[in-house]
Amino acid sequence: MKKITIPKIILERYDEQILAEKFATLEANEISNCNWPQDFPYTPQATFKAFHNGEKLFLQFNVTEKDIHAIITDNFGEVWTDPCVEAFIAPDENTYYNFECTCIGRMLVACHAKEKETEQMPLDTLATIERYPSLGADNFTLKEGETSWSIIEAIPVTALFNHEIKNWSGKTMRANFYKCGDNLPTPHFLSWNKIDFPRPNFHLPEFFGEITFAE
Repeated sequence: MKKITIPKIILERYDEQILAEKFATLEANEISNCNWPQDFPYTPQATFKAFHNGEKLFLQFNVTEKDIHAIITDNFGEVWTDPCVEAFIAPDENTYYNFECTCIGRMLVACHAKEKETEQMPLDTLATIERYPSLGADNFTLKEGETSWSIIEAIPVTALFNHEIKNWSGKTMRANFYKCGDNLPTPHFLSWNKIDFPRPNFHLPEFFGEITFAE
């Protein structure tokens, strides 16, 4: 099981440029496990970087892949069918949240708890998650050839909307990070922590790694 510590960094401002400059100084974590190579051998380049300031978790995903489109128009649409990066975070043994985001910032977030129905994040809570996509926010049709893109997400701790967690600092949680694109010309399903399951499935907290938020 992979384990990382997410550093705590306090900045004077948190605009897109300042965040990008800070991320440039941080170590990248590879999203490179090709768990189903016989059926889905394509492995685009994908990494994530992370830090927090107590109130918010800042994530930057960097991707280089071929033949992409961005056709999902709405939040809570089928975001996994476009170029998509995902962070699944489990604050306890019985619950996890999936934060799924396309290359142009369309997002789906839900809470999954054992023996309960999946609960979609309230729209007003989703609006508190800032997104800075390098490709902009407009939809586009197929771009052939190789494209590099990134997205920064700022996730407030209140995004764990079924928990009363006040601060990311000092917490240890289970998590996994993914890159997919189910309906792209070359579909793929990559993970940070390895998944041992016969078919593509990211909703398997038993294969999450461990993340610790520095004090």
